[in-house]
Amino acid sequence: MGVTMLISKYAIPYRSYMGLLAAMFLLAGLPACASFKNLLRPKEDPQMLEIQQRLFRISKLNSSTKQKVDDIHTRIVELQATADSLEANLNKLAARPMPSPEAPTSKEKLKPPETGIKVKTAPEKSVTGAKLKKAGVSPKLYPKREYKKAYEAYVKHRFDEAMALFKKFLNRYPKHDLADNAQYWIGETYYDKKDYSNAILAFKKVVAHYAERSKAPDALLKIGYSYAALKDLENARIYFQKVIKNYPFSKTEAKARAKLKKLGNQ
Repeated sequence: MGVTMLISKYAIPYRSYMGLLAAMFLLAGLPACASFKNLLRPKEDPQMLEIQQRLFRISKLNSSTKQKVDDIHTRIVELQATADSLEANLNKLAARPMPSPEAPTSKEKLKPPETGIKVKTAPEKSVTGAKLKKAGVSPKLYPKREYKKAYEAYVKHRFDEAMALFKKFLNRYPKHDLADNAQYWIGETYYDKKDYSNAILAFKKVVAHYAERSKAPDALLKIGYSYAALKDLENARIYFQKVIKNYPFSKTEAKARAKLKKLGNQ
Protein backbone atom coordinates (compact mmCIF):
# COMPACT_ATOMS: atom_id res chain seq x y z
CA MET A 1 0.00 0.00 0.00
CA GLY A 2 2.81 2.37 0.93
CA VAL A 3 4.82 1.45 -2.19
CA THR A 4 1.76 1.93 -4.39
CA MET A 5 1.12 5.32 -2.89
CA LEU A 6 4.74 6.27 -3.38
CA ILE A 7 4.67 5.23 -7.03
CA SER A 8 1.39 7.09 -7.49
CA LYS A 9 2.75 10.13 -5.75
CA TYR A 10 5.82 10.52 -7.92
CA ALA A 11 4.12 9.13 -11.02
CA ILE A 12 6.86 6.60 -11.81
CA PRO A 13 5.66 3.98 -14.28
CA TYR A 14 6.02 0.40 -13.11
CA ARG A 15 8.25 -0.71 -15.98
CA SER A 16 10.61 2.23 -15.54
CA TYR A 17 10.81 1.45 -11.86
CA MET A 18 11.78 -2.14 -12.52
CA GLY A 19 14.40 -1.07 -15.10
CA LEU A 20 15.88 1.35 -12.60
CA LEU A 21 16.18 -1.44 -10.03
CA ALA A 22 17.90 -3.71 -12.56
CA ALA A 23 20.40 -1.00 -13.50
CA MET A 24 21.24 -0.48 -9.82
CA PHE A 25 21.92 -4.20 -9.38
CA LEU A 26 24.18 -4.26 -12.45
CA LEU A 27 26.19 -1.28 -11.25
CA ALA A 28 26.61 -2.88 -7.87
CA GLY A 29 27.89 -6.11 -9.49
CA LEU A 30 30.48 -4.50 -11.81
CA PRO A 31 33.27 -4.17 -9.18
CA ALA A 32 32.82 -7.80 -8.20
CA CYS A 33 33.13 -8.93 -11.84
CA ALA A 34 36.26 -6.86 -12.32
CA SER A 35 37.78 -8.35 -9.20
CA PHE A 36 36.94 -11.86 -10.47
CA LYS A 37 38.62 -11.17 -13.83
CA ASN A 38 41.69 -9.85 -12.02
CA LEU A 39 41.85 -13.08 -10.05
CA LEU A 40 41.73 -15.14 -13.25
CA ARG A 41 44.39 -13.02 -15.03
CA PRO A 42 47.94 -14.02 -14.02
CA LYS A 43 49.90 -11.14 -12.59
CA GLU A 44 53.19 -10.26 -14.27
CA ASP A 45 55.90 -10.07 -11.64
CA PRO A 46 58.16 -7.04 -12.40
CA GLN A 47 61.11 -8.72 -10.70
CA MET A 48 60.66 -11.87 -12.80
CA LEU A 49 60.54 -9.78 -15.98
CA GLU A 50 63.72 -7.98 -14.98
CA ILE A 51 65.48 -11.30 -14.23
CA GLN A 52 64.45 -12.68 -17.63
CA GLN A 53 65.77 -9.58 -19.39
CA ARG A 54 69.08 -9.83 -17.52
CA LEU A 55 69.43 -13.53 -18.44
CA PHE A 56 68.80 -12.69 -22.09
CA ARG A 57 71.44 -9.95 -22.04
CA ILE A 58 73.94 -12.26 -20.30
CA SER A 59 73.29 -15.03 -22.87
CA LYS A 60 73.82 -12.59 -25.73
CA LEU A 61 77.01 -11.25 -24.13
CA ASN A 62 78.36 -14.79 -23.59
CA SER A 63 77.74 -15.66 -27.24
CA SER A 64 79.58 -12.54 -28.39
CA THR A 65 82.45 -13.15 -25.96
CA LYS A 66 82.82 -16.76 -27.11
CA GLN A 67 83.08 -15.68 -30.74
CA LYS A 68 85.81 -13.18 -29.82
CA VAL A 69 87.69 -15.85 -27.85
CA ASP A 70 87.54 -18.22 -30.83
CA ASP A 71 88.88 -15.49 -33.14
CA ILE A 72 91.70 -14.74 -30.69
CA HIS A 73 92.54 -18.47 -30.49
CA THR A 74 92.70 -18.69 -34.29
CA ARG A 75 94.96 -15.63 -34.42
CA ILE A 76 97.23 -17.13 -31.76
CA VAL A 77 97.59 -20.34 -33.78
CA GLU A 78 98.42 -18.32 -36.89
CA LEU A 79 101.02 -16.28 -34.99
CA GLN A 80 102.47 -19.48 -33.56
CA ALA A 81 102.81 -20.88 -37.07
CA THR A 82 104.61 -17.70 -38.16
CA ALA A 83 106.87 -17.88 -35.11
CA ASP A 84 107.69 -21.53 -35.88
CA SER A 85 108.65 -20.60 -39.43
CA LEU A 86 110.90 -17.76 -38.23
CA GLU A 87 112.49 -20.03 -35.64
CA ALA A 88 113.24 -22.64 -38.32
CA ASN A 89 114.92 -20.00 -40.49
CA LEU A 90 116.99 -18.77 -37.54
CA ASN A 91 118.07 -22.32 -36.73
CA LYS A 92 119.24 -22.77 -40.31
CA LEU A 93 121.29 -19.59 -40.12
CA ALA A 94 122.74 -20.60 -36.76
CA ALA A 95 123.72 -24.03 -38.13
CA ARG A 96 125.88 -22.56 -40.88
CA PRO A 97 129.59 -22.84 -40.08
CA MET A 98 131.36 -19.54 -39.51
CA PRO A 99 134.59 -19.09 -41.50
CA SER A 100 137.72 -19.02 -39.36
CA PRO A 101 139.84 -15.87 -39.81
CA GLU A 102 143.03 -17.92 -39.68
CA ALA A 103 141.97 -20.75 -41.99
CA PRO A 104 142.77 -20.29 -45.67
CA THR A 105 139.88 -19.95 -48.06
CA SER A 106 139.08 -22.56 -50.69
CA LYS A 107 140.71 -20.44 -53.38
CA GLU A 108 143.90 -20.15 -51.32
CA LYS A 109 143.98 -23.94 -50.82
CA LEU A 110 143.73 -24.56 -54.54
CA LYS A 111 146.29 -21.91 -55.38
CA PRO A 112 149.46 -23.60 -56.72
CA PRO A 113 152.81 -22.82 -55.17
CA GLU A 114 154.86 -19.97 -56.60
CA THR A 115 157.16 -21.83 -59.00
CA GLY A 116 157.10 -19.36 -61.80
CA ILE A 117 154.84 -21.67 -63.84
CA LYS A 118 151.25 -20.62 -64.29
CA VAL A 119 148.75 -23.43 -63.73
CA LYS A 120 145.17 -23.10 -65.00
CA THR A 121 142.48 -24.28 -62.61
CA ALA A 122 139.05 -25.39 -63.80
CA PRO A 123 136.10 -23.26 -62.64
CA GLU A 124 134.05 -24.72 -59.82
CA LYS A 125 130.65 -26.20 -60.67
CA SER A 126 127.79 -26.79 -58.31
CA VAL A 127 126.70 -30.39 -57.98
CA THR A 128 123.08 -29.46 -58.51
CA GLY A 129 123.85 -27.49 -61.65
CA ALA A 130 125.92 -30.34 -63.04
CA LYS A 131 123.15 -32.86 -62.46
CA LEU A 132 120.57 -30.62 -64.08
CA LYS A 133 122.77 -29.94 -67.07
CA LYS A 134 123.56 -33.63 -67.47
CA ALA A 135 119.85 -34.52 -67.34
CA GLY A 136 118.98 -31.79 -69.80
CA VAL A 137 116.65 -30.04 -67.36
CA SER A 138 116.38 -26.28 -67.00
CA PRO A 139 117.08 -25.04 -63.44
CA LYS A 140 113.75 -23.19 -63.54
CA LEU A 141 111.90 -26.49 -63.95
CA TYR A 142 113.69 -28.29 -61.13
CA PRO A 143 111.29 -27.09 -58.33
CA LYS A 144 108.34 -28.45 -60.31
CA ARG A 145 110.10 -31.81 -60.67
CA GLU A 146 110.61 -31.97 -56.89
CA TYR A 147 106.98 -31.05 -56.26
CA LYS A 148 105.77 -33.65 -58.76
CA LYS A 149 107.90 -36.32 -57.10
CA ALA A 150 106.38 -35.50 -53.69
CA TYR A 151 102.84 -35.49 -55.08
CA GLU A 152 103.32 -38.83 -56.80
CA ALA A 153 104.45 -40.31 -53.48
CA TYR A 154 101.29 -38.95 -51.85
CA VAL A 155 99.03 -40.38 -54.58
CA LYS A 156 100.64 -43.80 -54.08
CA HIS A 157 99.94 -43.52 -50.31
CA ARG A 158 103.61 -43.35 -49.39
CA PHE A 159 102.66 -40.71 -46.85
CA ASP A 160 105.89 -40.49 -44.85
CA GLU A 161 107.94 -40.10 -48.01
CA ALA A 162 105.51 -37.56 -49.44
CA MET A 163 105.56 -35.47 -46.27
CA ALA A 164 109.36 -35.43 -46.16
CA LEU A 165 109.55 -34.38 -49.82
CA PHE A 166 106.92 -31.63 -49.43
CA LYS A 167 108.74 -30.24 -46.39
CA LYS A 168 112.03 -30.35 -48.29
CA PHE A 169 110.39 -28.46 -51.15
CA LEU A 170 109.14 -25.76 -48.76
CA ASN A 171 112.56 -25.38 -47.16
CA ARG A 172 114.17 -24.85 -50.57
CA TYR A 173 111.44 -22.80 -52.25
CA PRO A 174 109.31 -21.07 -49.57
CA LYS A 175 108.13 -18.37 -52.03
CA HIS A 176 107.51 -20.59 -55.05
CA ASP A 177 104.12 -20.57 -56.77
CA LEU A 178 103.58 -24.15 -55.58
CA ALA A 179 104.50 -23.44 -51.94
CA ASP A 180 100.86 -23.16 -50.84
CA ASN A 181 100.09 -26.47 -52.57
CA ALA A 182 103.00 -28.17 -50.82
CA GLN A 183 101.85 -26.91 -47.41
CA TYR A 184 98.27 -27.95 -48.19
CA TRP A 185 99.30 -31.52 -49.11
CA ILE A 186 101.25 -31.77 -45.88
CA GLY A 187 97.93 -31.13 -44.14
CA GLU A 188 96.18 -33.69 -46.35
CA THR A 189 98.87 -36.25 -45.49
CA TYR A 190 98.24 -35.75 -41.77
CA TYR A 191 94.49 -35.93 -42.43
CA ASP A 192 94.79 -39.23 -44.33
CA LYS A 193 96.88 -40.61 -41.46
CA LYS A 194 94.03 -39.56 -39.11
CA ASP A 195 96.37 -37.22 -37.27
CA TYR A 196 93.72 -34.51 -37.21
CA SER A 197 95.41 -32.20 -34.68
CA ASN A 198 98.54 -31.83 -36.81
CA ALA A 199 96.36 -31.59 -39.91
CA ILE A 200 94.62 -28.54 -38.39
CA LEU A 201 97.98 -26.87 -37.70
CA ALA A 202 99.23 -27.60 -41.23
CA PHE A 203 96.05 -26.27 -42.87
CA LYS A 204 96.13 -23.15 -40.67
CA LYS A 205 99.65 -22.42 -41.97
CA VAL A 206 98.19 -22.33 -45.48
CA VAL A 207 95.59 -19.77 -44.34
CA ALA A 208 98.18 -17.75 -42.42
CA HIS A 209 100.99 -17.63 -45.01
CA TYR A 210 99.15 -18.01 -48.31
CA ALA A 211 95.78 -16.34 -47.72
CA GLU A 212 95.62 -14.96 -51.27
CA ARG A 213 96.61 -18.24 -52.95
CA SER A 214 94.22 -20.78 -54.50
CA LYS A 215 94.60 -23.38 -51.73
CA ALA A 216 93.43 -21.08 -48.91
CA PRO A 217 89.66 -21.85 -49.22
CA ASP A 218 90.32 -25.60 -49.42
CA ALA A 219 92.54 -25.42 -46.34
CA LEU A 220 89.86 -23.51 -44.42
CA LEU A 221 87.30 -26.17 -45.38
CA LYS A 222 89.59 -29.01 -44.29
CA ILE A 223 90.13 -27.33 -40.91
CA GLY A 224 86.37 -27.69 -40.41
CA TYR A 225 86.52 -31.33 -41.53
CA SER A 226 89.36 -32.01 -39.08
CA TYR A 227 87.48 -30.46 -36.16
CA ALA A 228 84.41 -32.51 -37.10
CA ALA A 229 86.56 -35.68 -37.11
CA LEU A 230 87.70 -34.76 -33.59
CA LYS A 231 84.01 -34.36 -32.58
CA ASP A 232 84.62 -30.66 -31.92
CA LEU A 233 81.43 -29.66 -33.71
CA GLU A 234 81.41 -26.11 -32.37
CA ASN A 235 84.75 -25.20 -33.97
CA ALA A 236 83.82 -27.16 -37.09
CA ARG A 237 80.72 -24.99 -37.55
CA ILE A 238 82.78 -21.82 -37.06
CA TYR A 239 85.18 -22.71 -39.88
CA PHE A 240 82.42 -23.86 -42.22
CA GLN A 241 80.71 -20.50 -41.68
CA LYS A 242 84.01 -18.73 -42.45
CA VAL A 243 84.19 -20.57 -45.77
CA ILE A 244 80.63 -19.52 -46.62
CA LYS A 245 81.35 -15.91 -45.65
CA ASN A 246 84.77 -15.51 -47.31
CA TYR A 247 84.30 -17.61 -50.46
CA PRO A 248 80.69 -17.31 -51.68
CA PHE A 249 79.57 -18.98 -54.92
CA SER A 250 82.49 -21.44 -54.83
CA LYS A 251 82.74 -25.23 -54.68
CA THR A 252 84.14 -24.99 -51.16
CA GLU A 253 81.10 -22.96 -50.08
CA ALA A 254 78.76 -25.68 -51.37
CA LYS A 255 80.73 -28.34 -49.49
CA ALA A 256 80.71 -26.24 -46.31
CA ARG A 257 76.93 -25.76 -46.51
CA ALA A 258 76.38 -29.48 -47.05
CA LYS A 259 78.57 -30.34 -44.05
CA LEU A 260 76.82 -27.73 -41.87
CA LYS A 261 73.46 -29.22 -42.80
CA LYS A 262 74.72 -32.68 -41.88
CA LEU A 263 76.07 -31.43 -38.53
CA GLY A 264 72.70 -29.83 -37.82
CA ASN A 265 71.13 -33.28 -37.71
CA GLN A 266 73.66 -34.57 -35.18
